[in-house]
Parts: sequence; C-alpha cells; structure tokens
Amino acid sequence: MTTTGAPALVRLGIVSFAHHHNYGFAAGALTLPGVEIGAVWDEDPAIGTAAADQFGTTFEPDLDNLLARDDIDAVIIGSENVHHARHAIAAANEGKHVLCEKPLATTVADAQAMVDACERNGVKLQTAFPVRFTPSTVALRKAVRDGVIGTPLAVAARNPGTCPHQWFVDPALSGGGAVMDHTVHVVDVLRWIFDAEFTEVYAEISTRIHDIPVDDTGLLMMKMSNGLPVSLDTSWSRPGNWPTWGGVTIDVIGEEGVLSLDAFADVLEVAETRNGTFTWRPTDSVGDSEMVRGFVDAIRNDTSAEPSGIDGLRTVQVTLAAYESARTEAPVAIAY
Repeated sequence: MTTTGAPALVRLGIVSFAHHHNYGFAAGALTLPGVEIGAVWDEDPAIGTAAADQFGTTFEPDLDNLLARDDIDAVIIGSENVHHARHAIAAANEGKHVLCEKPLATTVADAQAMVDACERNGVKLQTAFPVRFTPSTVALRKAVRDGVIGTPLAVAARNPGTCPHQWFVDPALSGGGAVMDHTVHVVDVLRWIFDAEFTEVYAEISTRIHDIPVDDTGLLMMKMSNGLPVSLDTSWSRPGNWPTWGGVTIDVIGEEGVLSLDAFADVLEVAETRNGTFTWRPTDSVGDSEMVRGFVDAIRNDTSAEPSGIDGLRTVQVTLAAYESARTEAPVAIAY
C-alpha cells in the first residue's frame, strides 16, 4: 500500500466473479478515492478477461501469482461458497487483507480457520454484509437504540429472492440452498442492532418450489440472548420475472410502535403511538461502496474491519444450527 499523499492508495485484487455480488463490490470500490483494482482472477478466463475490461484492469490467470504480487494490498473474494476458506487462507498467508462474500464459509471449522489465518498473519478479515451499510438500516439501528418505539418485543424478518440456479443449487459448491444463502444477512443485522447473540433456532426447511437438489424454502423461529423472538423467511420464492433478485425486510415491534425496514428500497417506516407515522427515505442506496469504504479505511487506519470475520462466523453457526434443527425436527441451542 502506498503511504504518501492522502488518501493512501489501496490496490485491490478481485478473486472470482462466481458470485454476482463481486461485480457490485468492484464497481463500488472504483467510486472511492485512492482505490484501484490491480488485477482480477476467475477460474473461467473468459469471465475474468471480460471483468478486467469492465473494470479497467488486467486479468491474472494464475491465482497464486495474483496473491503473491507486491502491488496488491487486499482481495475481495467472490468465489463459490466452498472455496472461500481456501482462497482466504491463501491470501492471508501472502499478507493480503481479505473481504469475503457471505456466507463466510460452509462449515464452522472453515470459518474459524479463516479467522485464525488472518489473525496469525496480521491482516484484516471482513465479511461482506452490505445491508449494514444502507442508510435505512443505519437509521433502523439508531431508532431502536434511541428508544423510538420503546422496548422491542419481537422481530419479523424476510429475505426472499429468486432462485439463482447455477452453482448455488449444487450442494458440493454452495453447501446448501436458500437457508445457506439468505439466513446470514438478517442474522448479522440483528446481532449488530441489538448487540445480542442468537441462542436457539427451530427451522422448517424443504424444497417446494423448484426442481433442485437443495432447499428453496426456509422458515426460522429464533431466540436472542436479550429475550427477543425472531421469525425469518429465507426462501427462494420469487418468480424469475420478479423486478429485483431479492430483498431484506425487517419489522421491529415495540411497546410504543413499529419500525419497518425495506433495505433494498432503502426505506424505513416509523409508526409511533406517540407521534404518528412517517417514512424516512434517503436519496440513494450506497451499501456496496460504503462497505468497501469501511474495509479500505480499516486497512489505512489499522482499525477493526467490520463486519468482522467473527461476525461472519457467528452467522454460519446460526445457519448450520437451522439445518440441524430441520434434520432433527427440534429446536437447537446455538453454542459459541
């Protein structure tokens, strides 16, 4: 990383475009001052070359070479879920900071190994949870903490979407279906808002909509350490012609009102029994770029990268507990 001038130049390497989110993360990175994409890699040379052209950089056909380059400070990993650990650990061993697509890994052991490797090598590990960074989500957290609706009583959340097909429905690459894909965003946001852990989950998981070898329907009932009950729909239930590929909505029900978040529309509706109802609507959504900005700032300032690798690990633990609950048809206590 170049240290002269302000801001210090941070050069990123993009590791795989298997997950479409990495296109948004790369585009968001290029909106930031002092950030360059030094090279990209993808297992498919055609995809990698096209992405290099799109983002004004070069395609590196050998991942080991990209990770070893002195002109790369950090990587953004968007490979298939099962490859996250291998790619992140290899990057950490080369001294590269890591921003990794969710879910952080498909097993608790792999997620912990990623955290350990980054700590051992003195590099940052951030989990890609851009929902935290939308202005409406930030406003939701502030409203809860300011007591706008009094004491929270319950949370009802949904993260539905269209079925992404491709490798997402191959359990050998994805590690699971809709529950693996869509549990983590809401779990992370609620941990962040309430500073509390999930302690128990009961899940109904099945394949009802698509002819695929992984789950496409998930309904989770969870408890948090602060006593809050949480319901979550994680299903790939949207038809293919739905105008957006997914969405995150969260209703926080309190003693004195309700907060309703639509993170993708970037809207927070506040219904207060004391002061009436209004809608908070910012001008635009900047989740991807603000998430990458936080990662870059952590590198420049040597501060903690948030959401951290531990945050990603915790969401993996909740997700896998949900699968265990569905398998055993019983609530599962979540051990940390």
